[in-house]
Amino acid sequence: MPLVALPELRVPDPSGPWSVTPAVALARTVNAELDGVDDGDTPWERVQKKVADEHKLLSDAMARQGHSAGLTVTEGVMLVDVRFQGRARDIPDLVDALARETAERAQLLSAKEREVLENHLLNEVAGTLHELIAAAEGEVARMNEELESRPTSTGMRLRLVWKTARNAPEGLDRIRGRLRQTVDAWSQEDRTAVGSFLQERIAREHADNPAAGWIEALTRALDYRGWHEFAIQRLQEGQWRPATGPASGGERVLAASVPLFAAASAHYKSAGNPHAPRLVALDEAFAGVDDDSRAKCLGLLATFDMDVVMTSEREWGCYPQVPGLAIAQLSRRDGVDAVLVTPWRWDGRERRRTERHSGRRDG
Repeated sequence: MPLVALPELRVPDPSGPWSVTPAVALARTVNAELDGVDDGDTPWERVQKKVADEHKLLSDAMARQGHSAGLTVTEGVMLVDVRFQGRARDIPDLVDALARETAERAQLLSAKEREVLENHLLNEVAGTLHELIAAAEGEVARMNEELESRPTSTGMRLRLVWKTARNAPEGLDRIRGRLRQTVDAWSQEDRTAVGSFLQERIAREHADNPAAGWIEALTRALDYRGWHEFAIQRLQEGQWRPATGPASGGERVLAASVPLFAAASAHYKSAGNPHAPRLVALDEAFAGVDDDSRAKCLGLLATFDMDVVMTSEREWGCYPQVPGLAIAQLSRRDGVDAVLVTPWRWDGRERRRTERHSGRRDG
């Protein structure tokens, strides 16, 4: 029984006669490999008892599945075999048979998965991904139109690029162009490529997070937003280059702020009413930015026609670039449980204090 004790051992073909040399070599190898095994009576009795106990557990488990496990003793050697697929098999043969069965079933399951992918993921999910990606690219185009139509006072030209992320899933570069097309325009090769990509994304997500439910896993696996990233580019010497290069403090602030204002403006254009509020809220607006850059940023908010509500410890916003502001100056003193509100107005040229209305109606 060297195959049971030493499954990695190479044994000559037992169906034919052996010459003396390989038989002696095999015996010596087995003896050397099992030299450290205690073959005394006590360990042997303990092993026999354990085999009998384990065989009973195996028999009970197999019986519940309609199989049987036999035990025979030949010349003091206990042999266990299991009837599987209509014939008795020893344990090594059973392991091989189960491995083949598992591989065949996995292949059938893969075929079923591919059928589900074809009928659902490709026809429905991929179609939705196409619509979402096309909508995102359309939104980026509208943002860039805003940037083109509202140049900064410094003449700096910027644009947004929505591109494949640096940590995007493997294979996205091969199928992203297909996802930008409608499903009806795909060839069989396209369908196979997209199906394989989506199947790989789902399998990878499920393998990385086995405890997650299928809804959660599918949500993460098919979230196209994580496949992409935004980049800001600046036109320099007739070429679009990353806006992260050397620049003054004011230019860096504009490079970060202008695309955000353009994004908000493009989003608000989706409102049905052209007079709908275009609200932007800024807390501690432009902290750490010099006065010139503050003026340009606030002027840009007016250029993009945004309705701004902002707070600041020191910013009044009274710059020529800003056509109008309603200002509430808040003051307090220690020991006094009250806040004084002083209203002001800026008309683009002058700041004036205004009367405060109590909001109470008499009579």
